[in-house]
Amino acid sequence: MKYNHLETVKKLNTSFSSLLRIPFLVMFGISMLIHFVIKDHIYPISILYYASAPLLLIVGGLILSILFFEKKKVFYLLIFTSLCLICYWITNYYNSLSTSVSTNFSKTILFWNIGRSKEVSFRILLKEVQDKSPNIIGMVEAKGITDENIKEFKDKFPNYDMQKLGGDMVVAVKGRIDTISHFSKTASFKFNEIHFTSNNEKRSVLIADINAIPFGTRSTALDSIYKFAIKNNSSFIMGDFNTPYESVYFDDFRKNLQSFHSVATGFTATWPYGVPLLEIDQIWSNKNIQPVLLEKKYYKVSDHALLTATYQ
Repeated sequence: MKYNHLETVKKLNTSFSSLLRIPFLVMFGISMLIHFVIKDHIYPISILYYASAPLLLIVGGLILSILFFEKKKVFYLLIFTSLCLICYWITNYYNSLSTSVSTNFSKTILFWNIGRSKEVSFRILLKEVQDKSPNIIGMVEAKGITDENIKEFKDKFPNYDMQKLGGDMVVAVKGRIDTISHFSKTASFKFNEIHFTSNNEKRSVLIADINAIPFGTRSTALDSIYKFAIKNNSSFIMGDFNTPYESVYFDDFRKNLQSFHSVATGFTATWPYGVPLLEIDQIWSNKNIQPVLLEKKYYKVSDHALLTATYQ
């Protein structure tokens, strides 16, 4: 009787464990369907799309394979799926491009969401400018950059023109800023278009910041930014888009603009600090500009990577 009782308890525990595993398996299948088929076409499914990044799918698949270890058919299927996801992730979101590629006659852009510690971030910026001498610098969430900081920057680098922008942004160019236009939509997005002259060459850059609102669509923001950039033939578009590069809302960008995604070194993800999860900070250019290299650096003062893009 005691043996039968133990067997019954064991069977009940096994059944209960199976009931717990099945919902997670179903959620994993739905996440795969959303990421690869449905994507972020439909709101509010788009919220789940942003939460089904390839790295999270890989981790989920590996955890499930452990949970289903005793169910060999399911276990092998999950291992195979996880391996396919790893191959997909490495193929599409990792570049082995060397930083030693020729950058002769090239110019650079620096973009950064500078994060919380503004004074420390400003000191890092000074060092990066000293090392890289970028032609264009764009920063978002830069409310903490003070007038004293800007004066210090201009004193240290007199060949630059630096100005605060609407929407807590800052721009600096090697040359002269000609005009600035600010556009915003409350609690959704904002951007600035800056026309400038550098080395007797007229250029323009659009700096954007889309708010990280979980329960909101990025469609209107990205459509507005794209149409403005095309209409005004912006030379560069850079920003914290809070939308992954693979989003369907970047389809028009990919068709008619140049992305620095393909020339990034290492993992293309830019957020969060220390984890290659999402590529939400991006730099684009018009078709007349050739991307050469995109380097990323991480500093603890910000959960976003600092981007330095080289172009010709």
